[in-house]
Amino acid sequence: MREIIKKLQTFFFVLLGVAIPTSIAASGIIMGFLALLWIFEGGFNEKLKQIISSKWMLAVLALISYYGLAMLWGDNHNNSSWIFQKLPLLLMFIVFATTNFKKKAFKFGAIAFLITTFISALIAIAIDFGIIQELYNYTNMISLNNDHKSAFIKYNYHNLLLAFSALLCFYLLIEKQTKYPIILLLFILIYGWSIFSGAGRAGHMIFILFFLFYSVYYIRRKALITLGILGLLCIMLIGAYDYSHSFKVRIDEGFETVLNEGKRPGKIKDIRYVFVQESISYIKEKPILGYGTGSFGTIFNRDVKSEYKFHTHTTPHNNYLYVWFELGIVGLILLLSIFYFQIRELIVLKNGFHRLILPLMFMIIMLVDSYFFIFILTTFYIYFYTIYSRVNLDKPS
Repeated sequence: MREIIKKLQTFFFVLLGVAIPTSIAASGIIMGFLALLWIFEGGFNEKLKQIISSKWMLAVLALISYYGLAMLWGDNHNNSSWIFQKLPLLLMFIVFATTNFKKKAFKFGAIAFLITTFISALIAIAIDFGIIQELYNYTNMISLNNDHKSAFIKYNYHNLLLAFSALLCFYLLIEKQTKYPIILLLFILIYGWSIFSGAGRAGHMIFILFFLFYSVYYIRRKALITLGILGLLCIMLIGAYDYSHSFKVRIDEGFETVLNEGKRPGKIKDIRYVFVQESISYIKEKPILGYGTGSFGTIFNRDVKSEYKFHTHTTPHNNYLYVWFELGIVGLILLLSIFYFQIRELIVLKNGFHRLILPLMFMIIMLVDSYFFIFILTTFYIYFYTIYSRVNLDKPS
């Protein structure tokens, strides 16, 4: 029975690597199966010891509990059901961290993910060039239907997954952890092409940042690599700006918005500036405990005077401000503690620098949206944190 469970865990873990870039529904189902297998696996005494000995796991549990406690203050909990739907996913951090996966699950899971994101990038490029139509035209299993073209999932999630895929490929390539360098280089180029032909600015930002991050890292040790990285990045950015209408528009609008402090001629103030300014204003009034779980959307919709309609917004597009607004500084500290202790866990491992880029980059994207509470991005982070914290990065594959 135990061997059957191990095989099923490996199977579903690898399958999840395919599902994350392609289907939110399938990812949810697979996560459910892995949770059930965790229960059937048993060994709860040992798992409890692992949880108690892990500061970041305790921080996850503390954050979830504090959201429940924060229902006791404030009188604006209308959006609490939204956050309570998101919180159970965080428990999968603990499920994955305490599951005794076979080592081959990590290798084949990462390979499955990279191949799937590569295929997703190719499809997105084909759609962008008009070679094929959006996939929802061919099957009702794909529900994506918006102005920004991608393959299987929403364009901004698509771009972020490609950026993180490029990050892993780059590490394997530059540190000679692969027998197939040409394939990985091709993957990175296709990822970059798809990212910069799309509209997801968070993906653009992460792709650029990790290249710059590695440029600084290698500047003394491997100067030629730094020059190569910067040269490749410049070529990609210039090419994207000249040939990708979506990227050019995003860059021009972004610079114009920043230079004019959120304002653009003939346009109302950028909604992200409104969110930041109003959120900080409210936080100053209740910085310690915040306004209570599920309060953000209600308060903004009712009290904030703006040309925007806030009834569809449940977060301020900034994970840190969102948590601080509702839970106060205590909640924010708990959120930051999760990443702080994860980084400490990764940095002491072999090749710790390369491992810690994952949580650092995820923390950066949390500045531009509440990605810690968005299912597909949180699932991705749980999945790859499990791989990064337990796989041997010294062995070429």
